Amino acid sequence: MARHAPIRLAGMIAATATFAAAATEASAQQAAVCDPLTGAACSSSQIQTGDVLSSVNLDVAVGQLQVSVETQGNVLRGGVEGASGAMISRQDNRGLVRGDVVVAVFGAENGAAVDTHVRGNNFEAYTGDAVFTVDAAQVAAGPAVQASTDIQAGDSAITGGGYVSTSATANNVAVGGPRSQVLGAIDQTAQTTVFSETVADIRYVPATASFSSRATANSAQAGTTGSSHQDLSIRQENRPSTTVAQTDVYIDNAWDVSADAQARGNYANAGNEGGSMVIRADQSNAGRVRAETRLRTDLYGAAVASARAVANETVAGNDDIYLSLDNTQINTGGVEAVATFQGNTGYDAYVGADAIGNAVSGYVCSTCGGEVNVANTQVNSGDVSAVVNVGAGRTGGSRAAVVGANAAGNSATFYVSRPGG
Repeated sequence: MARHAPIRLAGMIAATATFAAAATEASAQQAAVCDPLTGAACSSSQIQTGDVLSSVNLDVAVGQLQVSVETQGNVLRGGVEGASGAMISRQDNRGLVRGDVVVAVFGAENGAAVDTHVRGNNFEAYTGDAVFTVDAAQVAAGPAVQASTDIQAGDSAITGGGYVSTSATANNVAVGGPRSQVLGAIDQTAQTTVFSETVADIRYVPATASFSSRATANSAQAGTTGSSHQDLSIRQENRPSTTVAQTDVYIDNAWDVSADAQARGNYANAGNEGGSMVIRADQSNAGRVRAETRLRTDLYGAAVASARAVANETVAGNDDIYLSLDNTQINTGGVEAVATFQGNTGYDAYVGADAIGNAVSGYVCSTCGGEVNVANTQVNSGDVSAVVNVGAGRTGGSRAAVVGANAAGNSATFYVSRPGG
């Protein structure tokens, strides 16, 4: 299995609130910000009760199209480099957070790139040669966290290909960096509608094109590289609510197209290398989680349609010697994944749907004499369904159709893996 890529934390300057500590090489041992070793900690409290809205409406004929929209209720970004520090963060979003992009485009020979990302609460911390202690608590209980992208090209062609990415996340925490120790606790609670949608209607795309939607109630990610260490407790609760990701794409003539939708109630992903890793994860989901993809073409070369829905998911991987994982997952909500493809004449179609109540995976490095210690409890009482619908080659034939539907109440995987593969 390939190792997890480091988490990228960008846009620190354009944050609503920021924190930072840096030390020169000569003073790295002395510099500190709210040093937890002294019992100190920085703190931030953010409460959002109003609506936060953004929208883009375009009617253009251009050579190249690039659109980026980011909408957030509460955001705290910062970093610690060559120092030690601690941050206590409290974020509470009670308002509607919504971002919409509508594009009518008449030709884009050099391609199109559209990003629409919406978050209710967002905490990001970069760590470099640092010891960082995090105490982050997030509550999302507004009407909705919603993102939508609609691309209408009519009878035009996007000859350069490109991508459309749409995501909605109620609570998000991302921490990490090189040669760091990341310690502490993350607590996330969501009870809000989370909705992400990508829609596209295009006549001709003679290049690679991808369309995706992501909807997540609670997301916590930690990535540390080099000689690093993690000791984290992650608690996530998605209360009765709805989390939906849907992608609906029609291309009359598509050479190489993919469409996918992913929906998660709770998601925790921790990756480390160069030291030990201790993760405690506690996830509970009582909401409905649904992912649906519909891809339709008249003529196609390669076409991929996929949908994945998971109520609770934990991933913990250490490319070093030791992993301790204490994982508890309880799901009482329904989980649905639906993937549909319809193509009249073409070559290869790949269609898949995956639906899981509780999923956990953990691994360590096999060439390091790795050790995995796991305590795992999973309870699923919600309905889980994966559905695939395919109509391929109905007019002019099709070379191949590769189809799969996988549904599981509880899934657990633990193993040792050679680094990088």
